[in-house]
Amino acid sequence: MKIIAVIPAYNEEIAIGSVVLKTRPHVDEVFVVDASTDYTAWIAKAAGAVVIKQEKKEGYGAALRYCFKAGKDSNADVMVILDADGQHNPEDIDRMIQPVLNGTADIVIGSRFTGEIKSDIPAYRRIGMKIIDAIANRSIKTSDSQSGFRAYSRKAIESINISENGMGAGAEILIDGASKQLSITEVPIKVRYDVGKSSQHPVVQGISTVKSLIWFFAERHVLLSFGAVGIVMLLIGVSMGFIVIELYRVKLQLAVGLALISVMSSLIGMYMLFTGIILYVVKDLIERRLKL
Repeated sequence: MKIIAVIPAYNEEIAIGSVVLKTRPHVDEVFVVDASTDYTAWIAKAAGAVVIKQEKKEGYGAALRYCFKAGKDSNADVMVILDADGQHNPEDIDRMIQPVLNGTADIVIGSRFTGEIKSDIPAYRRIGMKIIDAIANRSIKTSDSQSGFRAYSRKAIESINISENGMGAGAEILIDGASKQLSITEVPIKVRYDVGKSSQHPVVQGISTVKSLIWFFAERHVLLSFGAVGIVMLLIGVSMGFIVIELYRVKLQLAVGLALISVMSSLIGMYMLFTGIILYVVKDLIERRLKL
């Protein structure tokens, strides 16, 4: 079986050489997807990696699309993706790929929160990760939806689609994989936080990921998303309307403010509800045509 490692990199000239050298003994070939402006590509090539150059930096999700393309083009049976900054230990690759080799999983997540191996994750990062995982677990069950250390089977390499350009792509892959009945499991890993530096602030990264998760859920459950909001707004509008009528009946007092809130809430509710129904019908028609 052909096993490859793909490493997305951006200005990692300090760490990329050692990461490639430590990864090579565990796989058949190492690829580096590079959008750097420094010597990352040159050093990666010198260390023995095949460099896939991006024309410009478009985000983590865009880099992952290049990673999956590399997996397809190289006819890989197993693809491992890990970070370029040295936070991940390449020696964990052997354990990461085992479930794929055994045929028990299509996607293996290197989890920082399972087993006896514990990563020294800063408290603020741990809290943010738990919040994001709680949201992601509405669609998938995982203890570490944001882990960048993963292994994929050939089936996963060929079937996963990535539309997100930002950091939400990691969760998008898991949601897409789960919707396609790909088996997902976790392997405990330890991550170093005394090396590397994220190119994006953790808060910005977290907001971007949550936004992506909400969008993925809305896209896949369009009637529930729009319909639920529409019904809530309608209930608020009707409730306010009853209060306005009751105040006028008892005290002959016209509550103009409440009346406006009632009308606006009712209109927004009806708009959201009908939008959800229309989008659901259109989505269903498109899916039916694609199956023909």
